[in-house]
Amino acid sequence: MKISQHTKISTLIKEHKSAIDIIASINPHFKKLQNPLLRKVLAPRVTISDAAKIGGISVETFLSKLKTIGFEIENDTEETSQKEEIIMDKSNVLSFDVRELLAGGTDPFKAIMEKIKILKKGQTLEIINTFEPIPLINVLKSKGFIAEVERKNDLVYTYFQKVEDAEINVSESTCTSENNFDDVYKTYIGKMEHIDVRHLEMPEPMTTILEKLETLPEGFCLVVDHKKVPQFLLPELKERNFDIFYNKIDEHNIQLLIRRA
Repeated sequence: MKISQHTKISTLIKEHKSAIDIIASINPHFKKLQNPLLRKVLAPRVTISDAAKIGGISVETFLSKLKTIGFEIENDTEETSQKEEIIMDKSNVLSFDVRELLAGGTDPFKAIMEKIKILKKGQTLEIINTFEPIPLINVLKSKGFIAEVERKNDLVYTYFQKVEDAEINVSESTCTSENNFDDVYKTYIGKMEHIDVRHLEMPEPMTTILEKLETLPEGFCLVVDHKKVPQFLLPELKERNFDIFYNKIDEHNIQLLIRRA
């Protein structure tokens, strides 16, 4: 199989299972691909070029490792990359460190969206965190932003910049009406599975929920005890054709009901 910088990681793994271990050996950041759930979430969205940037290595280094297990490399990969890559201007950066919010158990999604709303023309938003915010990147890319990830001193710096002339809607995602929760809940009595993710640190609640949904029996729903409405999870559920309902018990306890649409 011929590959290039544009080949998705999921394509590599589907073609050659040993690609998982080869990629994991390139950089410690790629070891998460050995986790089946994280692999399902990340691999379909990340290209070889994206992965090289995340790991702080060249595309050629990445491709040369894959060549050892039989992949063929297309010519002029680096030249094509230079032509198509959009250079991000970081001369005017609005920085936002979300670690304190996360440590306090607060979902930073709403605060990030507020920063996006006040972002000036030509300004770049810098999000400082300890892990790569793949769901946030997906949400903002769909709203007309380009993203770039850098790793320095065990921290992850994710940069977002508006694409010129893109029409952007940064309104917060919402669940299905809270008023429907009880009615829907009643229809699944005897056909529901339950998990509690309130004790987990981000991004484990999202990955745990997605993993559980992978094995959800036909006709069943998943009931989740959560600390908050998981805004980053909503686009992932929509893409997988799930509906989500919620019941706010108190300020730090939200019950979610997730079912196949």
